[in-house]
Amino acid sequence: MNHRTYKFKHLLGITVLFLVMAIVACNTRVSAAVSCKSVISYPGTTKSKVNMRKKAGTKYKALGMIEKGQDVIILGYVKSGGITWYKCKATLENGTRKTGYISSLYIKKAKKPKGVVNGKVASTLNVRKKAKATAKSLLKIPKETETTVLGIKKNSGKYWYKVKVSYSGKTKTGYVLGNYIDISIPTENKEDTSQAPQEAYVNEKVTSYLNVRSDASTDSGIVSRIPKGTSVTVVGIKGNWYKITAVYESKEITGFVAKEYITFGKPSTNVVEEKKTQAVIYDQSFEKQLVAFPESYKASISALKATYPNWNFVAINTGLDWNTAVSNESVVGRNLIQSNYPRGGTTLAPLSYLSKAAGAYDSSKNKYTVFDGNNWYSAAPEVIAYYMDPRNFLNDVDIFQFEALAYDESQSSTVVESILKNTFMSGDYSVIDTATGQVATGSYVQAFMDAGKASGANPYFLAARSKQEVGANGSVATSGIYIGYEGIYNFYNIGASDGANAVVKGLLWAKGGTSNATTYNRPWTTPYKSITGGASYIAQNYIAKGQDTLYFQKFNLHPKDAKQTYSHQYMTNVQAPWAEGRTTRTAYSDLGILSDTMVFYIPVFNNMPENACPLPAAN
Repeated sequence: MNHRTYKFKHLLGITVLFLVMAIVACNTRVSAAVSCKSVISYPGTTKSKVNMRKKAGTKYKALGMIEKGQDVIILGYVKSGGITWYKCKATLENGTRKTGYISSLYIKKAKKPKGVVNGKVASTLNVRKKAKATAKSLLKIPKETETTVLGIKKNSGKYWYKVKVSYSGKTKTGYVLGNYIDISIPTENKEDTSQAPQEAYVNEKVTSYLNVRSDASTDSGIVSRIPKGTSVTVVGIKGNWYKITAVYESKEITGFVAKEYITFGKPSTNVVEEKKTQAVIYDQSFEKQLVAFPESYKASISALKATYPNWNFVAINTGLDWNTAVSNESVVGRNLIQSNYPRGGTTLAPLSYLSKAAGAYDSSKNKYTVFDGNNWYSAAPEVIAYYMDPRNFLNDVDIFQFEALAYDESQSSTVVESILKNTFMSGDYSVIDTATGQVATGSYVQAFMDAGKASGANPYFLAARSKQEVGANGSVATSGIYIGYEGIYNFYNIGASDGANAVVKGLLWAKGGTSNATTYNRPWTTPYKSITGGASYIAQNYIAKGQDTLYFQKFNLHPKDAKQTYSHQYMTNVQAPWAEGRTTRTAYSDLGILSDTMVFYIPVFNNMPENACPLPAAN
């Protein structure tokens, strides 16, 4: 039985492809070809190899392919078929320069490019409070004044740039007409290929390993990790990053590293010797841990151990065939993902992330089935495989979905406080306990600490779970004022199963159900009762049954009761373990305790593919 839907409302970036800003359509009709006139000139680059089309839509003629990483100039935008298309000027792979349309999903806009007031301005240009000609002027700037461009807005058929500008001792942020600003790609977004190759090495600022990334950003993927003292060749510069090549463990590596960790020249003898002694130093217990993992896991786990010596990794052999497991988890409705595309929007998961299996999609009506709320759909098998494959998350940001969820005396209220920071649970509660008629007050932080100790569950996990369930501002489940359930609280949304009236189902459960049950200290007539009673429910019904990580609470692939394999899953949101684990990781990082002793239970399957399963191409 699937007990409830995990309603995680604030999904983050790498994989679901959000737009940078809401874009107003030039023309919302989709029955005919749409196009837009333009006076803007905004820089960007292609995220992958992509077609440029004559009109805005996949059914229109392709003018040619553009290579990944190619510079483009965005001339305008238009919405067609629920997708935003950029009108762009770019060089095709055959070398010709063309103007056409590219889906915005494949374009990365430059961050904060520089803009200069051009010669079209007669004397001065108004920086206005709003993107309209009648708005108040905040500042007047002359020709050749430099600005930082923060975004684009369209109003009444005219494009406006949102800019930040300093002039005559004043700094203002406002809007200027796009045709009066010329934009160039900022230095930090362009790679300097004029850099002559120079010999260098990873310097002493690196304590163990240095991340080599696919692009000049901490948001980009890690292609390799190289130890202190490794010789490299610097072949390019991009902002505060060097593009380097190196040979490590007989493999050729190309990528970007932060400048501060690179020193030109050859490493000293001391650095070379230190590299030899510390590059792959693991104690015997770690060697025993590592041997239990398949080869495709080992490099990532070894790199984590080198950076975090106090971390421990336990291989959990599920005994399941990989393809069989993915097939079972792909049963329609078992794993959901949030998308606004079927409703004509352009945010959250793209259509290619949604299942087209029978029951999930009606091809005769071109309609996707909603399984919860108004925008939760059955996830495609390829998406499920991506989130099921542990190898996609063996890095120091995403690994926390595998963290052990058991209580430990060393767990601190300071971490819980950090997790609850900037939420309605950051302080105290004060309510009337309808069971006693007395005022009940207390600290949310202490409630979660007490809940962890009493239930045997990690209080960090409990706080993060509640935060994701009810949101930073709370919900009707925590308000205590829902009509018919006044004075009832449900901080984990337990019992709020999929479908209509989920909140009512959860509050009914918190009240004791139709039988007025008193298990888990129900009815939950105060926040404290809900937090502690709900923790006992989760601990007894999930953690104690083998679902002792966020991953296993989503994908029940190693239960103590084999009959519950693929069922008895706490949430249906396929991205939940990844998202919730990141919340915990952020709290650990803010408090500087990432290097503390931690244990991660990482699943292993039979007959896994050689490489980690990728997400499908966005469309």
